[in-house]
Amino acid sequence: MKSIETNGLEFIPISPGSSWLGSDKGGWIYASQRPRYEVRLPSYYIMKKPLTRGQVARLLEEDGVPDEADEPMTGLTIHEINSLKEAIESSLKSHSEVSSLDVRLPSFPEWNHASKQIELNPGIVEILADAAATSHRGGMMDGRPRPVETTGPLQHHRLAVEMHPRKSDSFATSNIPVDRPLPNTVFRFVLSPTRTELPRRVPKSADVLGNFRTEIVWTTLLGIVPSFLIPVIRGFGSYAIDGWANLLFGGLVAGFVTGAIWRPRRPSISYEEGVQDLEDSLAASVSQ
Repeated sequence: MKSIETNGLEFIPISPGSSWLGSDKGGWIYASQRPRYEVRLPSYYIMKKPLTRGQVARLLEEDGVPDEADEPMTGLTIHEINSLKEAIESSLKSHSEVSSLDVRLPSFPEWNHASKQIELNPGIVEILADAAATSHRGGMMDGRPRPVETTGPLQHHRLAVEMHPRKSDSFATSNIPVDRPLPNTVFRFVLSPTRTELPRRVPKSADVLGNFRTEIVWTTLLGIVPSFLIPVIRGFGSYAIDGWANLLFGGLVAGFVTGAIWRPRRPSISYEEGVQDLEDSLAASVSQ
């Protein structure tokens, strides 16, 4: 595969591959990063850099060269981004080898898979194609964007990658509104194969009962039991009886604090363990 150039834009090829997203750490501060799951991606193309002001002016056929033409274009809404997408689609009609590919913002799996080959600028926020979500439950395992499946305010939000202000290889994901311009937001496009088969997804429902049992066990072992043992070991055994309410409350608080930063690692979801029907995804559960 070789790079594709059209209308001043360069799309570099990305080889197919498998990668893991998310975290299997059990503490509740990692809840938004769970469950850890496998993604399998076909080959695709992605822009090496976010769109610049000059490239946007060229796509919209504006006269003259804008100031700071080589600077990334920031602050566009999703409607303006879609207009640029249509312009790129028109310019690709002459490229028969890629004319059948979808032009869109990258999904997070696509962006992450290509992150070692594309230019990442510290401090920027890059808009992705995925719908906003509070965790990886229900995530797509074949690299296609997560669809908008809500009618509330979050339907106007998208997943974004926020780069560390100083470290270009460090980033975090967040949900941002895309129906209004925001400062420091940039974007790039991918050329990705159309997925026609049913999507393979991470089970959408959490194993609430299993998680509750785990929390009870570890809160007891790490919080309640030590709370009662400490006065006994220190020679205040009577207080373990007289002050049981205080000790129980203290143990619960200690268990909650430990649960924030540590619990046993949660299961990772392999590609084969994904579900292909939305109803199955809602019915299936995974420890979260």
